[in-house]
Amino acid sequence: MTSRELIRWSALHERRARHGIFGSSLVIAVVAGAALAGWIAWRAGASPVSASRSWLAGTLVAFALAFMRVPFHLYWRADAALLAQLPIEGGPLFDAALWRCIRAALTTTLAVAIGAAPLAEFSTEMFLRHLAIASALGLTAALFMPAVATFAASLVAVHQTDRIAALRVATGIDSETAARTTTPQPPAPSTAALGALPGFASTLVIVAVLLISAWLVGGVPAVPPAIVLGSLAGASILAILAARAAAPRVMGTILRDVSALDRQRLAMLEIHPPTTLERAIARLIGDAGLPYSKDARLMRRRYPMAFALGALVFLVLAIIGLARPDDPTPWLTAVLVGAAVYGLAVAGRLFKPPIELTRMSLTLPISAAARTRAKLAWVIGWWTIFVVAPALFASLRQPEPLIGLALLGGGTLVVIGSALVRR
Repeated sequence: MTSRELIRWSALHERRARHGIFGSSLVIAVVAGAALAGWIAWRAGASPVSASRSWLAGTLVAFALAFMRVPFHLYWRADAALLAQLPIEGGPLFDAALWRCIRAALTTTLAVAIGAAPLAEFSTEMFLRHLAIASALGLTAALFMPAVATFAASLVAVHQTDRIAALRVATGIDSETAARTTTPQPPAPSTAALGALPGFASTLVIVAVLLISAWLVGGVPAVPPAIVLGSLAGASILAILAARAAAPRVMGTILRDVSALDRQRLAMLEIHPPTTLERAIARLIGDAGLPYSKDARLMRRRYPMAFALGALVFLVLAIIGLARPDDPTPWLTAVLVGAAVYGLAVAGRLFKPPIELTRMSLTLPISAAARTRAKLAWVIGWWTIFVVAPALFASLRQPEPLIGLALLGGGTLVVIGSALVRR
């Protein structure tokens, strides 16, 4: 099967699985862009600088979420295991995944470009500068982040295969191989690399954009914008070319081994015991402690992005508290809204495989209320550590403490908890 045929087949499958007009990514992008434009128009009443900062905050949150979605376009997909078993070469598999990443990046870029429309009232040059930032971030989401995510997955997948071979040698299944093996293998990278490397790359991109944020309103940036934007574009193109060259060799292995981590097959599992904080929470929630420990361990292994993005939110809020910007409202609002959206998504994953196998859970002497309470405890812990605590610090550090935004963080937690309880 060629790349074009696989992309056509994937597009047909997605169209058939779409639920109504609101399942269209284009419609979602237009609606989200209109909402962002309304917020920017409201903030424009204060000053052009306030409107620009609001747009930048919303744009960075949108692309941070887009960056974190890249692995789900590449290998964390429901059909990953099926595709790995079909006689399809690595090149077409990678091209189809890359097309999904490009399409998602285009919709995110469209949304933030629509959101920047009110800035044209101040000057065309100002509007075009914001579009240049949006285009650079879109190119990064379409090319650079897929290359980084593919590299991280190739490290984990290839070493998962090495671990299986080592296990076969250790158990005597491949005794001849054991006789020929004379040098020890280096330790394999942790599966946390699946989230850590893309999270680190996302942070670098966001920091680079922040360095030239003053340029958006005619100020003097810390680094020439041409260097930053050119570096992002150049790195994106070079990275994707390198990833595409390696794709025929590694993409099939990535889909097989990374998807196997979900199903606990063909892979050496890396499930660590609960941390000290998780053990303390488990003791506090009584009979829900056992399912909570299970959820905590599986979430850490299966969704490392939750912790990578959580660390990014914590870092941004801490920087806002330490820097005490003149107008922190756009940054705090955008970060809290973005974290709330991701918190709802993570809460939903707690109820789905591989975290929760409903039929198997029904056979255990654990009540449904205890399982729900365990998941609520996990969400509260994640939200409190990564969002509420640094948001309170950032709000109280401002010249006029933004108690309203602090209450927004707590109110969002109540909404997420209520959604979990209703389930």
